[in-house]
Amino acid sequence: MSKHLSAAFFSPVRLLALVLALASSLSLAGCQKTLKGTDALVEKARAEIPIADAEHTEIRYAGQCAQGDDALLWFISGNEYQAHNYLPMECTVVGEEEYVFVRSYRPLPRGGRDIVALQWKRGLALLINDPHCTAVRLSDGEGTRLFSIGEGEYPYILYSETLPSRYQFFDAAGNELL
Repeated sequence: MSKHLSAAFFSPVRLLALVLALASSLSLAGCQKTLKGTDALVEKARAEIPIADAEHTEIRYAGQCAQGDDALLWFISGNEYQAHNYLPMECTVVGEEEYVFVRSYRPLPRGGRDIVALQWKRGLALLINDPHCTAVRLSDGEGTRLFSIGEGEYPYILYSETLPSRYQFFDAAGNELL
């Protein structure tokens, strides 16, 4: 490297600016609020869910799927008299029931039923809240897998680390729902 080129890369002003920028980004990373427990997660979901009158709508934690230190936490708004909305929130797990919020997503509804899907971390996350759905079949390059859903397991959360080429939902009689 020539003298002029190396002097331009490592001038004291540029070095100081680089150090300050690095210190600033590290300090911001440490300032993220830790959400502790289900109540804090529900309040964060209330702020994120894209519905009118969210502050007065019932929102409950439905469960999660995880990959490493990343978790996809699912929330359901509404009750038996209201249409349900589903909110998956990605968080980093930082301790026992402690999370740092990363972002929220909008899942895709499946056929007008209480079933939603989301492509997440190169895989597929599903939330099934329809008691008529008793089985899910996922097909991919490695074969077909069948997941049975028990009567008291709703909402049912399923995560496949690979994106299936096909997924199907079935009722108790074996009829395809969607």
